[in-house]
Amino acid sequence: MGDVLPWLDLVAPMLYGGVLLMLRLTTCILMLPELGPGYMPMRSRLVLAFALTVALDSGLGLVAVPVPDSIATTLIHLGREVLFGAALGLAARVVTAAVQMAGDLVGLSMGLSLSTFFDQSAGEMPLAMGRLFGLVATLMFMALGGHLVVVGALFEHLRDYPVGVAEIVVPSLGDIALTMSHALETAVILASPVVVVSLVLNVAMGFVMRVVPSMNLFNLGIGILLLGGFFALALEGDSLVVLLGHEIDHLPTAMHTLAGGR
Repeated sequence: MGDVLPWLDLVAPMLYGGVLLMLRLTTCILMLPELGPGYMPMRSRLVLAFALTVALDSGLGLVAVPVPDSIATTLIHLGREVLFGAALGLAARVVTAAVQMAGDLVGLSMGLSLSTFFDQSAGEMPLAMGRLFGLVATLMFMALGGHLVVVGALFEHLRDYPVGVAEIVVPSLGDIALTMSHALETAVILASPVVVVSLVLNVAMGFVMRVVPSMNLFNLGIGILLLGGFFALALEGDSLVVLLGHEIDHLPTAMHTLAGGR
């Protein structure tokens, strides 16, 4: 038994540091697009978090944190990693969330989400066009190397804010508001061509029905809105690639700003 205790004293700090590191990464993964609950099985998320923990822990030189003597210090360590992981994941999630929000606006403008105005049970369900935009944005995010940028940003953040520090860092309300306003601005910019085209078509059909009341354009109106909306979407296809590329380039800065204030 006496020969085992020295080994426990040597391994315990490494295990505790690994647990704190995995807690930050797991919380971040839960916030990432298409990796949260309902999209990916829990076992797969845990395996991914464990693989990232092993890789980043090896890159950092085996993180070792002395096991605290008090429960309060342990709770501070755990809470700090949860807050950091949530902030890092939120910064990455905003990139595709803005595109999904733009899809919701597009769907409402084109009349593809009329059922949500009548079906109250669909209030918590994502709109079809927004869901499609979110899937496309996630695939493009991966194709443009966004996942590699996220892993690199996580590594840099772990070097700047190592685990095992008994200090709670809470993002400022200004940084959170700026992040949310930027996401809303991006969504409006992406959806604006379709919204403008739909508005012009609706106004034009309103004038026609006002001049010729006997003409019922309701049946044709949905088809006209769909054609105009899809035509506008076809013209702005490249802008989505440019926008996502720009957001991915600035993603490390956004992650550090939201999770640490730098």
